[in-house]
Amino acid sequence: MVIPTTLDPTMASPGKHFMSCFVQYCPPKVEGRDWTDADRDAFAETVIKQIAEYSPGFRDRIVHMEVRTPREIENEVGLTEGNIFQGELTFDQLLFNRPVPGYAQYRSPIDGLYICGSSTHPGGGVMGAPGRNAAAEILRDLKRPNELMSKAHDVI
Repeated sequence: MVIPTTLDPTMASPGKHFMSCFVQYCPPKVEGRDWTDADRDAFAETVIKQIAEYSPGFRDRIVHMEVRTPREIENEVGLTEGNIFQGELTFDQLLFNRPVPGYAQYRSPIDGLYICGSSTHPGGGVMGAPGRNAAAEILRDLKRPNELMSKAHDVI
């Protein structure tokens, strides 16, 4: 949960705030079936209820909300199953299995085409690590030095 208007009040009307809640591991299907509007609304209610347990009066302060389940994300942006990480961040989809077995280390099946998005190790988020790691592999393949690259811990 983030409230960016605490740093930039121009994002909302005076005296109001904008809040975004990111709920990871929301399933792409509900009990094996596609999401419905009723499922989406019930999901939103669950999230609001949990926040309200720690912030009394929270519900009464909501002026407007938009809820995006995997269904909405897939329909709006085209990400399969609405997964912004382009695959789950679970053990079977990490390290040498990311994005798929045989194509880890940022190389695609097309010679000279590298991949560096959320589907690659270490996964999504706004950290730049997949791009930095892909750049290191490109330099290695070109037999160029990489000592001028920032250390990985500086990127993350």
